[in-house]
Amino acid sequence: MLLSDIVEYSARKHPDRIALRFEDETVGYGQLRDRSRRLANALLGVADPGDRVAILSTNRTEYFDCYYGVPMAGMALTILNFRLHPEQIAALVEHSGAAVLVVSEDFAEMVASIRDRITSVHTVVVIGDADADAAFLSWDAFVAGAPATEPKVRPRPDDIAWIVYTSGTTGVPKGVMLSHRNLLTGITSSALQWALPEDTVFLFCFPLCHVGGYVTLLNHLMGATVGIIRAYDNATFLRLVQQWKVTQTGLAPTMINFLLQDPALDAHDLGTLEAIGYGSSAIPAPVLREGLDRLGCDFYQGMGMTELAGNVLHLDQQAHRRAANGESNLLAAAGKPMRLADIRIVDDELRDVPVGEIGEMVVRGDQVMAGYWNDTDTTDAAFTDGWFHTGDLVRRDAEGFVYIVDRKKDLIISGGENIASLTVEQALYSHPAVAEAAAIGVKDETWGEIVCAIVALRSGSTATADEIIATCREHLGGFQVPRRVEFVDALPKNVSGKILKRDLRERFATRTLA
Repeated sequence: MLLSDIVEYSARKHPDRIALRFEDETVGYGQLRDRSRRLANALLGVADPGDRVAILSTNRTEYFDCYYGVPMAGMALTILNFRLHPEQIAALVEHSGAAVLVVSEDFAEMVASIRDRITSVHTVVVIGDADADAAFLSWDAFVAGAPATEPKVRPRPDDIAWIVYTSGTTGVPKGVMLSHRNLLTGITSSALQWALPEDTVFLFCFPLCHVGGYVTLLNHLMGATVGIIRAYDNATFLRLVQQWKVTQTGLAPTMINFLLQDPALDAHDLGTLEAIGYGSSAIPAPVLREGLDRLGCDFYQGMGMTELAGNVLHLDQQAHRRAANGESNLLAAAGKPMRLADIRIVDDELRDVPVGEIGEMVVRGDQVMAGYWNDTDTTDAAFTDGWFHTGDLVRRDAEGFVYIVDRKKDLIISGGENIASLTVEQALYSHPAVAEAAAIGVKDETWGEIVCAIVALRSGSTATADEIIATCREHLGGFQVPRRVEFVDALPKNVSGKILKRDLRERFATRTLA
């Protein structure tokens, strides 16, 4: 099976069912199949199987034509984060060696400004107004002349379908190569776990340039309707859940937090909403409890990463209900290994650690990436004997629940003691004035590192550094308590809502205690 077979199969089963909603536009499964085929055939007229086709666009329905149509042509869809600086985008396009660049009209002028630096690209196709540069092709004209027939090429399951440049939370973005097999294994594993009904209406709230977009393909495999939004904001979310009768959605913990703080929440009818999936980072226990109480729907969690083509841990709705009924320790769990995920928890010598002890989570299986594009050394360093190193420090309890203790790179070491930043952050969120919080380690001559808390307060709330520290003392050991508190308007995040601790470390590393 290939990635494009998802839309092929669903179109044959229910061609007139709505596959996509976006603003006032609807696209049926039959239409989406034909659009994907037209794009594949058009691309085969200007490029060859094995070439890279990059996309730089905000959310829109044409993104799905590319999701399916580019791999259908035997080419690798190279997914670019539109929030990057033009110089960064140019560097990634050159690094990928893309032959074709698909760009939405809002970025056409920017692409024109870097055109001389993306020398591998011979064809630029603009979705929307192509007047920014006479050399650019119009999307409508490009696909209009191509037939809606199955392309004559048929890729192999291990051919690269997508190259997703990582969010860069740990450094320079890397091009993660995901084959048809990788993506379909991740999708199938989630399908087995979630068992979504065909009448699901799923609202996707993240940028499609994130690997989390695989969730939309999972919904298409199940014959569900997927709604997308141009960019998330609470007002749009609340309006569309009510208007489209959304049954399921996915949000980052930061987004759930902001939603719960919105005064307009109680004025909207969210009665059709059955479940919210969350991910990108652990959710603070107070935020989750408030969400269960006020939103009136179930919650489930998925934990994964770009290199794993989706999720490998799942905390199901039953576990959340258990937590709500008193087993609050489960709120700290990321879940249990999913159906097709092979996971171990190991020490630095790749030896399994006992239940309850902390080790690194390593993963093996068909959903693990093929490697990093044009970077053999980094690929080799990421694997040991076929096991992929996630960089996550975790522990497993007797029931099999896996708890994320920290990222290896986020671990704070103060006076020889290991301090999990997540533990500190849970304490920070227990202060009623805290809207967002992160804990980082900053250098200290005496202790090596000290804990620094970065805090954004709720609108209209006040708190001093001493008050924040006092709250932490109620929940943490003395060595874990922040020695320093910095206040900001908002924490920096990537497109998936993950807090960028690297940016915080760069910003606050040189400041000293008053």
